[in-house]
Amino acid sequence: MPPRHPRLHPWVRLVVGFALILLFIFGLGSISKYIPGARRMAQVIDERNLRATAIYYTDFEEPAEGSEYIRDCLDYPPEAK
Repeated sequence: MPPRHPRLHPWVRLVVGFALILLFIFGLGSISKYIPGARRMAQVIDERNLRATAIYYTDFEEPAEGSEYIRDCLDYPPEAK
């Protein structure tokens, strides 16, 4: 029977977990600027002064027009002939 390997101490696992998260954020995050389209997306975000982490924008014209269109389509559906 092969010898059992002792499990890592919980604090060591926690530190390794945090290190992997930081590596993912700062390592892979900085590499992401080389993904096609990411540079253009960053440029648009800067030009329009958007908050990239926001889920829904209500203070810009495009979402307001889209919201009005959806509301109008639901309130006044096309009539069947």
